Amino acid sequence: MKLNENSISNRNFRHIKILFLQPQPCIRALKYAKGLRWALKDRVKLIFGYIYHRLSRLYGYGDEFFNSFEKLDMENLEGSIKRLIEKYKPHLIHSHNAPDFLTIAAIEAVEGSIPVIHDCHEALSLRSTGYYLDDDEERIMEVYPREERLAVERSDARIYVSEGMRDYMQSRYDVDPEKDLVFPSYISKSVVPRNPRKKLSEKDGEVHIIYIGTLTSLMKENQYNLVGIFKEIAEEEMHVHIYPSKLSVKDKTYKKIAEESRFIHYHGHLQRKRLLTEITQYDFGWAGFNANEKNRRHLDVALPNKVIEYIACGLPVLAFPHKTIKEFIEKHGVGFIFSKLDELSQWLKKGEHLLVKERTSRSKFRFTIERNIWKVLRFYEEISGVRGLVPLTQARLLD
Repeated sequence: MKLNENSISNRNFRHIKILFLQPQPCIRALKYAKGLRWALKDRVKLIFGYIYHRLSRLYGYGDEFFNSFEKLDMENLEGSIKRLIEKYKPHLIHSHNAPDFLTIAAIEAVEGSIPVIHDCHEALSLRSTGYYLDDDEERIMEVYPREERLAVERSDARIYVSEGMRDYMQSRYDVDPEKDLVFPSYISKSVVPRNPRKKLSEKDGEVHIIYIGTLTSLMKENQYNLVGIFKEIAEEEMHVHIYPSKLSVKDKTYKKIAEESRFIHYHGHLQRKRLLTEITQYDFGWAGFNANEKNRRHLDVALPNKVIEYIACGLPVLAFPHKTIKEFIEKHGVGFIFSKLDELSQWLKKGEHLLVKERTSRSKFRFTIERNIWKVLRFYEEISGVRGLVPLTQARLLD
C-alpha cells in the first residue's frame, strides 16, 4: 500500500500512538505492550481494537498496559477502525492475525494516511484444518488464503513470529524484504521466575515433563490434539504434567486420561506468572505437536510462545523435528529434537541432557522482550517516520 504524500508519517515526534488490532487479543500482543511500556513509559499511547474478549478476561491481567480497549463492530469493521483513527489519531496501526481480515479492514479504513504493519502470528494458507471449530472447506481453502494474500501484500510492513514464517511469506507473496522484521514471542523479564521450585526428580529420581497451553481432543488432526502423544510418554514411564490454557479447560479428555495413568498429571489452568514459577519444578518443557499431512507445513514455520517460556524457566525443550522449532533449539543448544520417544529415552540414559540443562539455565534472560524491544521501536521509526524512540546507546547496538 502506497502512503499519501501528506501522511503524518513524515513528522518528527518523540512519542508515539499505536493502534493494535486483533480479533482476540493474545499473549504475544500483551508482551509487545509490556515491552513498549517498559521502554517508552508515558511516551507511548496504546489503544487496542478487538472483537471477542479483553486480555484480562483470558489471562487475568494485561489490560493495564493499554490506555484503552475498544470493541469493534463485526458488521462494520472498516467504520469502527475509522472511528478509532479519528478519535485517537494514531501514528501507525499494528494489526495482528489470525485470521487476517482486520488488517484488510484497516488498510481500507486508512486509505494510505497512516502505515499498517501486519503481524503474522500464523499462516492460515499452510493449514488444511480450520482455525475456528465451525470453519467449512470454503473458508479454509479459499477465504483464508485470499485474505492472507491481501493482508501481506497490501500492508506497509510485516512482522513475523519466526524466520520460517518470514521465508514462507517472502517466497509466496510480492513483498519488500526491507520492510520485514522477524520478532519471536519473547518473554517479559518481570515474569521470569526468580525463586525456582525444588525439582520433583530430585525426590523421586524420575523424569518430569511439562506441557502448557492450548489442547484439544475434538479435532483428530489438529496440531494440539496431544492425547496419543501424552499416552506414549506415559508408556515410556516418564511423567507428563498438563497445564491447559483457560479456553482448553473445557476439554475434559485430558483430565480423564490423567485419572487412568500414574504418569499423566492434570493440574488445570493457572495465571501466567504463577504458572511459570510452578513449572520450574519439572525437568523439561514439551513442544512436540500432532503433525500430519494437513498441518505439517504450518507446524514447520511456527515458533510457539511456550518454547521461549520453557527456556526462561530453565527447562530444556523437547520437540519433534518441526522445522523452525528444530532450528531454534539446535542453534541455541537449549533442548533435544527427536522423532521417536525411544530416542529421548536413550538420550537421557547417556546423560547428554546435563550439559543442555546448564546451557538453558544460562539462557533464561536471553530471550526477554525488554532485551529485544528496541528492534521493534527501530522498525516503527523506519515505517512511520516517528523519530527519537530509540536512545542512541541502543541505536548503536542495532546498527
